[in-house]
Amino acid sequence: MRVGYVLGAFVCLAGSAVAQAADDRVVAGEVTEQAARSLIEVDFEAGQIVTLTTQPTGGFDTVLELLDPNGRPVAENDDREPGDLSSQITYLAEQSGRYTAVVTGYGGATGAFDLVIAEGVEFGLSSEARILSEASVTLERDRPAETYPVELAVDDILVVTTYALTDGLDTTLTLISADGTIIAQNDDRGDGSLNSQLVFQAPEAGRYTVELGTFDAASFGDLVLSVAIDPNAEVPFDFDSIERTPFAEYDGTIGGREAEFDYPIELAAGETLLAIAEAVTGDLDTVLRLVGADGNPVALNDDRGDGSLNSAIAFTAPETATYTLELRRYRSGESSGDFRLELSLVDASVAETLQELLENRVSLSGPELTVMTPDFRVLYTLEGVDASSTEYAQSVGDALQEMLDSQVSRIGWAEPVRDDDGRYRAYVADADGSMGVTYPVQIVFDNSNTSDVRETAAARTVFVIDNDFVGMGKAASVHSLMRATATHEFNHVIQFGYDSEEGLDWLYEATASWTETTTVGSDQDATDYVETDFAAPEVCWTTSQDGFDYSQWTLLQSMADVYGEGIVVTMWENSVALDGFETMAATLEPVGTTIPDVISRWRAQNYALAYDLAPMFNSTVRVQHTLSSERGWMSKGGLEQLGANYITVALDGVYEFSLRGDDGLDLFALAQDGDRIQVIPLGQGGVVDTTAHDHVALMVFNRTMPEAPGVCSDVGYSLDVAPAMTAPASPAYSFSAEHFTAPG
Repeated sequence: MRVGYVLGAFVCLAGSAVAQAADDRVVAGEVTEQAARSLIEVDFEAGQIVTLTTQPTGGFDTVLELLDPNGRPVAENDDREPGDLSSQITYLAEQSGRYTAVVTGYGGATGAFDLVIAEGVEFGLSSEARILSEASVTLERDRPAETYPVELAVDDILVVTTYALTDGLDTTLTLISADGTIIAQNDDRGDGSLNSQLVFQAPEAGRYTVELGTFDAASFGDLVLSVAIDPNAEVPFDFDSIERTPFAEYDGTIGGREAEFDYPIELAAGETLLAIAEAVTGDLDTVLRLVGADGNPVALNDDRGDGSLNSAIAFTAPETATYTLELRRYRSGESSGDFRLELSLVDASVAETLQELLENRVSLSGPELTVMTPDFRVLYTLEGVDASSTEYAQSVGDALQEMLDSQVSRIGWAEPVRDDDGRYRAYVADADGSMGVTYPVQIVFDNSNTSDVRETAAARTVFVIDNDFVGMGKAASVHSLMRATATHEFNHVIQFGYDSEEGLDWLYEATASWTETTTVGSDQDATDYVETDFAAPEVCWTTSQDGFDYSQWTLLQSMADVYGEGIVVTMWENSVALDGFETMAATLEPVGTTIPDVISRWRAQNYALAYDLAPMFNSTVRVQHTLSSERGWMSKGGLEQLGANYITVALDGVYEFSLRGDDGLDLFALAQDGDRIQVIPLGQGGVVDTTAHDHVALMVFNRTMPEAPGVCSDVGYSLDVAPAMTAPASPAYSFSAEHFTAPG
């Protein structure tokens, strides 16, 4: 998995892995055609927390299941993350006894693997850390939060970390002082998971309170909570240490209808404003934006870089003017609570200090070395966990130069924003289980490389490419994975040259994954991602579930097949002035189509496997049901907006298929005729002669638009079948059946 974009202190990386320790048990295993299940017995004590991880070889795609002493399945995992073929289970043993780890191959695959059995969860503490508490916790609907008192001495560094044992559990941490003031917060710790981490150095001795909860109080389950004092932990920047002259303070509440606050500010030329917005109660995630007299933004911050959800901006006025400070909540989610906004005048150097916090997002584990190319500065080291080699760093630079030419010169992307030295900055480092990551380090608002348009949220970035790709379960060579990651991450750099705040979040990873397929040929890694969407086609387009944004790059390819590659660039050009679904709708209107029509065509194309790269896909779409009688079928729900159900037809004859359900549902027949897959619209019902085709399936498509990207709900329906005497419906279009394999 690779992640591309991170705004402010929000980092989206791959899930953290447990580092292999000397006392871990490692068991070698193999899945063969003769032995499709490899069984490994392990003894656990009740209350013990264990982590099981497969390390497959040769591109073997494992599936890991854990059975309790009674033989009942208690946990299962296919891929640790999108594109990673290894599997991982972290489990809290409910009873003592002999458990069985069962390893199989996805889709009947065979191969060899190692199973690493580790005790506990790796929280990344130093050897000098003093653990105050490490225990399992259950958050329930009637008990959605827990509090833990902590006694701290002066300068103690407190490290509080969560690790969810329940899928989808999104934890939050809040640290409260003795007088009830929130002094630190964290939602997502920045490793791509939904886990949280607080690092806080006590300015004075006393009793503090750690509050554990969940984001929007919307998820519940089991987790491990670690509370420790670690003298070697890296402490976030202390904003209270900034010398300043306050001139205004505001209090307010964001929640319900109150979600936006604007404050006019008079600044004289040369004055430097420091604005700090802090949550006082609740789970409020603030965002600050400073807008100039001309209506264009001049400063922006979401998370200020100290591990909290608070915001801070420092801005030096180039001229005397009235500015408007906008205080909002982060657009994803419905966070709420009381806030305190402090406005101060500070020395101009404070703006540089805050910028350095973002510039220095990546630090290498050894002395920093540099490889220079005409357009890139590649930073690497020969020591520590980030160690690579000069040859590898040079190959990264060469690949990036090639990707710059492919994406900008050939495809037509606008050139993104460069550092002050005229280059783009890349790091070769351990990417913490990810293949790469891109960080926006400065919101410049307008990309000077696009003279015909003024962007309002363009950003300058730095990015990381993993130093060795070890432990990712990939069959491809390191060089191949590096090239795929180089083009993927550089596309994120390009994206931020257009819009760092696009509301259609799907567009970021989908575009970067699609770009792999158009720039690096066989080195692309995107085909590994397709499985996530194909396994759950009923899930809505733009879902917030992990992995779908990567896997749905095929939608961009489906659009490019009809309208050319340039339509993807056009969509990003539209993102400059538009947001969310409007970005895509405005892209499709000039070519005479709509979002539901494009999505329905894509869902049909997925069934047909009508892609040049389809032979490299690791799955077909999931079949919801097989119609083998005239009794019809009833779906009890689960079909989300812009999702599809596929139903194979095992009937010979002329039949009318009728759909009963929501008005937004459409029925299509997908019929194989030799080397073509015919797409036959049936509306709410229509006639199909199954004997006239080699293979027939039905696609139930929900063309209803979600209220907003990621805001999804589902419907059910009934499908009736009856013999018919009328003429069959006609195809509207067709796909090549060159790569078609009947699902199921």
